[in-house]
Amino acid sequence: MTRGETLKILIDYDLFGINVKDHFAVYLKTDEFTGKHLVYFFGVGEFAEFEDSSVERTNPDVVTEDNKNFISRVRTLRITCPV
Repeated sequence: MTRGETLKILIDYDLFGINVKDHFAVYLKTDEFTGKHLVYFFGVGEFAEFEDSSVERTNPDVVTEDNKNFISRVRTLRITCPV
């Protein structure tokens, strides 16, 4: 998958009181340990993780301008304070 492409959610999933089945989300990355895909829902304003079988690539490897703008501002959390 390409960072920023759009995925459609195929399963019933309650995300803070909203069923996101059939909603579209922006793909961010796949966790190397769990294999789940991290996505962001513009309409809900929340992140979630889904397995391969729970998502559908709507337009593989195509990243819209809105998604490009969004992913340009999203970074993986890093600890910058020395311990």
